[in-house]
Amino acid sequence: MERYLGIDFQKKRTSFSGNVRTSRKVSFTGAFATGDQIRFVPNPYLGSGTTWNMNTTLRPFSRLQAQISLNTSRFVDRRINFEEFDIKIFRALTTYQFTDRLLVRNISQFNTLDKTFDGNILVTYRVNGGTVFFVGYDDHYREGSQVNAQLFAPDPWQRTNRSIFAKLQYLFRY
Repeated sequence: MERYLGIDFQKKRTSFSGNVRTSRKVSFTGAFATGDQIRFVPNPYLGSGTTWNMNTTLRPFSRLQAQISLNTSRFVDRRINFEEFDIKIFRALTTYQFTDRLLVRNISQFNTLDKTFDGNILVTYRVNGGTVFFVGYDDHYREGSQVNAQLFAPDPWQRTNRSIFAKLQYLFRY
């Protein structure tokens, strides 16, 4: 039973998950869940939800690690047999550790719901346990058909946000 907005929903769900680690260099994880799910809207109702999560981690050598994942979520309104959404998020995260103090991380992600692609690069330099310096670049794109054509020229992918940032984190001890 789950309560939302004062309404009690009786839910039944089934889930499975597993993990295979062939060595320190390769691992696979996966999860599947299906069953009743609440549609969290102002007028909530019970529908059918299914999620898949799959992840592969590769570590060809000790300083390099790459993770590739797929997360999906699908919701069907059983009252009228209508698919409300079917989302797939593809994500790649790569980290390279140059030294004990210096690393570079890259995250790339594609979301099928809002048709966006995000890219992020972060350089981290750790001075000591409490002092870290970060420099990064962040870029966001949206599929051209999802952007207002009256404001922007038609393009297959339209940049919606770009930023370059720096951060210094310092731990004060007293």
